[in-house]
Amino acid sequence: MSFFADPVLLLADGELYARALPESAQGGGAKLVGGATVASFLAVGISSYLDAKWARSLWKPFGAKTGADFMLAWPFAHGTRRRRTARSDAIAAAAFATYPLWWWLGWDHGRRRRPRSSA
Repeated sequence: MSFFADPVLLLADGELYARALPESAQGGGAKLVGGATVASFLAVGISSYLDAKWARSLWKPFGAKTGADFMLAWPFAHGTRRRRTARSDAIAAAAFATYPLWWWLGWDHGRRRRPRSSA
């Protein structure tokens, strides 16, 4: 989606997973679901950033001129034609590297907010 929206969505997904599913689904299941979620966000995000043909239908309706424009600026200052540079590629790589952390932070917060059993 975009570097402004993806962290919020990953955080919310991790928290929803932790709060909605039973304790038995929190160990290996959480790693599997979290990994799959992050992998799907990375696949779509990187494809959008690199202007993959199949991903254009995801960002064109939002008014972005390029996938890099969408990933770097949506929803704030999109609509200009941003070109990828070495600097923007480094920023994108750093942002993509934080995606697993965002899901984990949501999951961890959701686990801490779960009601404790009185046993």
